Amino acid sequence: MESIEVGQLERETHELIGALDAVSTLREELELRLEEARDDCVREVLDNIIALVDTQGIEYRHRRDECRARLQREEHDDPEQ
Repeated sequence: MESIEVGQLERETHELIGALDAVSTLREELELRLEEARDDCVREVLDNIIALVDTQGIEYRHRRDECRARLQREEHDDPEQ
């Protein structure tokens, strides 16, 4: 793999890590709001949003793991390292 592709994979990995941090912070904030919510309708909406955030987090983790695996394969296959 060319160094440009490796650089792109590294950048994407870092972006996904940042996205995961943001999703985690958002989830924590939503959970706090859920604990404070008194209306059942509000609680249901927050539960649904938290579920969507969790789904996005799963996708980001999957993509991050794929990028890391590709980078590790490249490091393993690169005879110069």
